[in-house]
Parts: sequence; structure tokens; C-alpha cells
Amino acid sequence: MRVLQVSEFIEIVNGILRETLSGEAFAVEGEISGYRVNQGQWVTFDLKDDKSLLNIFMPLWNLDVPLEDGARVKVYGMPRIYPKYGKFSISAERVELSGEGALKKALAALRLKLEKEGMFDAARKRELPRFPRRIALIASRESAAYGDFIKILGERWGGLEIDSYHVLVQGQRAPQDIVQAIESANSHPLSFPLGQGESNYYDVLVMTRGGGSLEELMAFNDEKVVRAIHGSKIPTLVAIGHERDLTLAEEAADVRGSTPTDCARRLVPDKRDVLYELAMTMEKIEGYVVAELESKHVILERAMSAPGVWITGRKIELEGASARVVSSVDSWLDQLKQGLTGKMRLLQSLDPKAVLRRGYAVVMDKAGKAVASAKSLKAGDAVKLLLQDGEVGATIDGGETKIQPKLL
Repeated sequence: MRVLQVSEFIEIVNGILRETLSGEAFAVEGEISGYRVNQGQWVTFDLKDDKSLLNIFMPLWNLDVPLEDGARVKVYGMPRIYPKYGKFSISAERVELSGEGALKKALAALRLKLEKEGMFDAARKRELPRFPRRIALIASRESAAYGDFIKILGERWGGLEIDSYHVLVQGQRAPQDIVQAIESANSHPLSFPLGQGESNYYDVLVMTRGGGSLEELMAFNDEKVVRAIHGSKIPTLVAIGHERDLTLAEEAADVRGSTPTDCARRLVPDKRDVLYELAMTMEKIEGYVVAELESKHVILERAMSAPGVWITGRKIELEGASARVVSSVDSWLDQLKQGLTGKMRLLQSLDPKAVLRRGYAVVMDKAGKAVASAKSLKAGDAVKLLLQDGEVGATIDGGETKIQPKLL
């Protein structure tokens, strides 16, 4: 029989625990009892069920959820015996709230805290540009939400510059992943040329994911994620889950979309509506011009046909009226010029040739018809490429063709 010293025995037991019970292999679930923080840096509490009780110890800086007695939690960590006291405990690496009731209670407490700090104030929310061109999209590339958003965006407007930031949308690493994407989008220099007076930032930062349970959406209720959205220099549009779901990330955003599809609709108008609006505006301008010219023509005709006595008696009045007419016409022409300039800029932005000038090309088959899908082409097909300064011929050499937004 081998006789061990106490410290030797505890060391052997702790070695066995380390080898057999990895912190990634199990979690212990139970109810918190005797929660306290010692010296402002060490958290201790008992984890219990109806039959047993287990001591938990962890550094305060590892704790990222609010805890209190009675809360149900999952504890991840390493079991060990502390040599100094001979006490068995779990040294926790992280703690997660367990059960929808506990999650909702913690969420309500965090919402109240952030609300007091002004994180959700309506007065600080910014409007989105009506015609955004440069978009930072934070989402999971594998999600249906990502595909729906891209599809609706292309159908309604198209021709947008989209940089996609792929992130995890649930799990332990998701909040930090999302925060890093927000920070990167806010500091990333744009890779395409800017117009005069334009900002070097994206026009809009979009964050979206599909539906899920409260626990699955908790990454978007994380305090660090909410603060990152609140601090974004870029206007934010966030749509998480279904219409009934509401996360703190959405409350902190400048604009909330009820679903990923609604998010795309809020971001850009339907080009058919814009074209109709332009047509109506041009019709109103034309009618206003004709009416003004006819009105001034009548005044001049009356003045020219008046008898000499009337002209003499009304000379001063006519001179004043003439001065007002000239001033009114000059002002009206200035306003008309400004309005027409704005409409021409918008029309130019809708011009397909403008897209070609940014380096894009239109692929046409031998019949001169635009090719909309790579699936309609095969190796050896002759095609024409329409560029900004002419056409060139090309031949398809085969291979898989993929068309997707630029990914970072």
C-alpha cells in the first residue's frame, strides 16, 4: 500500500479530473443559490437541484450575463479540489442562462439598463438615404435570410455595391464575431471610386438573420453588440427573426425591418415607382412652364393694345409690374434649373451606360440577346461583350461560373 501526503493525494485527484472531465465535454445545469462577488473580482455561488449542491467559482471578468439567486444556468468549466481548503468546486470558464424565463428576465434587466443610457432614444436615430449605393451587409452567407435579402434587393433596384461580412449568428462566438464585423465596416476604406463630396463610408450598414428561438437569437441581445450598433458612424438597418421577434440590436438600430425581406424593401425603392414619379414630375413641370408663359403673354398683349391715354396714366404701374415679372421669371427659372438638375442626376444614375463606365459588361449571345444566366452558356459558345466604348467578341472556355456579391 502506498501512503500519500494530503497534497499528493489532491494533486492525483485533480489530475484525474483534468484528464476525464474536460471543460468542453460537459456543462452542469442547476439553480443559483448564495450568489456573491468577493473583493470586486471573484464570483462564487452554489449550484443546486432538489438532491445535491455544488460550489462554483469564477473571475468576475469572465461573467457576461446578469446573475441572481434563483436563476437557472448552465456552467462550463473544470472541476477541482482546492488544496488549501480541501473543497471540491468547479472553476467556471463561462455561465449561460438556461430556460426562456431566465433569459427573458435577464433581457428585461439589460433593456432597462441600456434604455437609461439612451441607447434606444428615437431622437438620435438617423434616416436612411433614399438611394443608397454602397452597402455593408453583416449576415451568415449560409442563411436563407442572406439569400432573400440579396434577391429582393436585385429585383427592386439593382446595380448596388455590396460588401458582405460573413458572421456566426448564434452560439458563444457569435457576439464577438458580429462586433468585429461592425467595427471593420466602420473603418474599412471603400474599394470603388467616390464622387465629389461623397463620404468614404458605406451609405448603410445592414444586419440580418432569419427566425429562431429566444436562445438562438440571444447574440443580437448581447450588450457588446448593442453598443457597437449604437456607436456606428454608418446609419444602421437591422432585421432579426420574424415580425414578432424584437431584439435589443433592432431597438438600437436607426431603422428596424420586421423580416429580412422587409429589410430589403426599406433599403431601396422599387425602380418602377421611381420612374413613374419622374414621369409625373416632368409632366407637372411642363404644365407649369406653359401656364406661366401664357400668363405673361396675356399681360404683354394688353399693354401693347392699350390707347395712348391709358398708357400714360398706367406708366408707373406698368414699370413696377414689369420689374416684378422679370424678378419672378428669374427666380422661377433658377428653381426650375435646380429641380431639373436633380432629376437629370437621378436619370443618369438609372442609365445602364453608367454601370458600364464603372467597369461592368453586358454579355450577349450571337443573336445579340443579353445573357441573364451562366446556365444558358456552354463551352465553345461565341458571345459578345458590350463595354462602355464598344463591343468585343469572346468564346466560352467552360468551367463553373459563379456570380455573387464581393465578399470580404
